[in-house]
Amino acid sequence: MQAEQDTPFVREKATAMGPYLVSDAPPHYLSAVEFSDIPEMVRVVNINKDIFNGTASFQYPYTEDHAHARISRAVGYTTNLGYNTHWVMRTSPDGPLIGWIHAYFNTKVNEVHPETGRPLKICEIGYWVSPEYVGKGYGSRSAQFVTHEIMFKEFGCDIVRADAFVDNKGSRTILENIGMVCEVESITEFIPKFQEQRVICCYAVHRSEATQTIKARP
Repeated sequence: MQAEQDTPFVREKATAMGPYLVSDAPPHYLSAVEFSDIPEMVRVVNINKDIFNGTASFQYPYTEDHAHARISRAVGYTTNLGYNTHWVMRTSPDGPLIGWIHAYFNTKVNEVHPETGRPLKICEIGYWVSPEYVGKGYGSRSAQFVTHEIMFKEFGCDIVRADAFVDNKGSRTILENIGMVCEVESITEFIPKFQEQRVICCYAVHRSEATQTIKARP
């Protein structure tokens, strides 16, 4: 990563860093991921294979090098662009990591607004929750907050999308809880870490009814 003086932006002054208060009861915050989160991230991801089995990218066992590489990408993204899109779920503003949620702007699509013709701003979210906190609403609350309060209101996104393995009922329930609709029921993709084909479904929620005709990838 470049030295701070060589980067276009100072990370601490980037937008959307948080901490955001998502819920008072239970206490639930979102704040930018930090290198200090590495030890807890390694511990949490290695609790069992739930995170490994539910995602296309996480390794098992998960090492400090894996965590450092992932957080380095998140930090580099923020310092290059001046805004943050990677947050850690916490039970206090500076508390330990209990989950992760991120958003990426999809710059590879050429979809335009059906009424005005302007390019649409589309992002995709992904998340995981520590096995110690699954079933307590942290995934749903985080996805709801990032989608509606940050991506729609702060960033002005038109469409927020997410993929899930068809058999990952927990992740699909979270997406449906925040108002997403399954726009593509099944796509078969080869997942390198599993060395097999897996079936994926594609969800989306639109900020305006005007873009409802713009669907996720076929």
